[in-house]
Amino acid sequence: METESWHSSFNPKKFLSRVNLDKLIEHNEAYNENKVVQGNTPCILCSSKQGPGILLNDKSYLCKSCFSEVSTITYPQKYEEDRRNYLKAKESRRIALEELTKQCAYTKEGTSVTIFAFVSIVLLFIHIGLLVVPAILFVVSSFIEKEQERKLQIWNKQKTEWENVNPEPNPPELKHFHDPQAHLTAKDHTILKIFNNWPGLPPFWKYLREVVLSRDGDHCQVSGCPSRVTLHVHHKSPVSKGGEHVPDNLVSLCDFHHALEPDEGHERIWGSIKTRYFTIVRKHTRHNRAGSGYHNVRAHVRRLELVKKNELNEIKRFYSLSCPSCGSGSISILVKDKVNVVCGSCSKKWSGPKELTEETGPRLAEFLTIKRNQGIWKAKWDMLSSRTSNVFSALSSSKKSKTKSKKPKTLKNIREEDKPLCPKCGSPMKIIAPKKGQRWKKFWGCTKYWSEGCRGSIKA
Repeated sequence: METESWHSSFNPKKFLSRVNLDKLIEHNEAYNENKVVQGNTPCILCSSKQGPGILLNDKSYLCKSCFSEVSTITYPQKYEEDRRNYLKAKESRRIALEELTKQCAYTKEGTSVTIFAFVSIVLLFIHIGLLVVPAILFVVSSFIEKEQERKLQIWNKQKTEWENVNPEPNPPELKHFHDPQAHLTAKDHTILKIFNNWPGLPPFWKYLREVVLSRDGDHCQVSGCPSRVTLHVHHKSPVSKGGEHVPDNLVSLCDFHHALEPDEGHERIWGSIKTRYFTIVRKHTRHNRAGSGYHNVRAHVRRLELVKKNELNEIKRFYSLSCPSCGSGSISILVKDKVNVVCGSCSKKWSGPKELTEETGPRLAEFLTIKRNQGIWKAKWDMLSSRTSNVFSALSSSKKSKTKSKKPKTLKNIREEDKPLCPKCGSPMKIIAPKKGQRWKKFWGCTKYWSEGCRGSIKA
């Protein structure tokens, strides 16, 4: 029984080795800008410096030959061999069964003879003596059909006997690179390092995505978000900053909250989201209707269907929201022109604007106490609005406390993720200080302030 010819004919490794590097990059959804003509360092897999290849995210060099080889790998070496042997055995069995079927095949001649016998009845209109023709044809048809029935019974018996001798091969037990119980060789560890720093989505991204979604319970990890569909897998530490394709660096986010991430590469999400609740519009240039020229439109959310009371009650139940002051779970929510929240025990109140459920739910979770199903990610609202403070304000019925307010953070102590974005172009902002001889105060200015002349600014 031939077991190798089909596999060698359609071997993806052999196919990919014959195509150019651009086709390889396109096939693997890698970043084209990572292509290099010649490696400055030895290939991470074969130690060769010859020919073109790609640079991984950690700046390691991978030659074209190893690139084509790695792109066909799905599992560690031990399990990959078992998988391919299983596929070869399964395909070989199918080919052998087809050959056996051809040898024992029969044609349905009886049916065609019967049809011809019915047609030949027309001869009776010519002469009654021609009745003998359809009669003979019917007899022949009956004999052929009985013979075919006998052959079919023999074939079914042979097929059953053959299948008993040649059963379907059992699928092997497969373990992935990230399975803690998987057996990895030294080469597997190198390949895993390549996958973790793959320039683009790694070949096993589908599997990695399922691992992360399963770990996160198939819901957005922004606390208070109701989204359970159209989930994306987001890199906590961006790939552009050395973030790896590993479960610990990945988090499940809905399309709405994924679009709030300002990192490079996320702009593709803006403009691709359209639901019954909202549409996300990407940054674009628009023609002035009143006069000549154009103006820039910032990326924004076009709100269509705002939050409803039953949705917030479901969020309260799922996350078991309670009062941060007294710990009571008797929280009542009223949705009219605004969203009003009242604690039934201590009568403390909160009020905020009526927005999308994806906005209002997480806002509630920011100031109420979460007792279960807490997420592991915080929404970055700067992409939607210049407001960096909480939207909900406390309206306590008791007198304001006379405790001294804490001093504001100094500019040096502000964390990187808390720094604002430019209100004009959306770029990161930094402290713009006056040069020698200039008399004006420091302020938060766009990083493109000096280079491109963007004048987006806020008070420091």
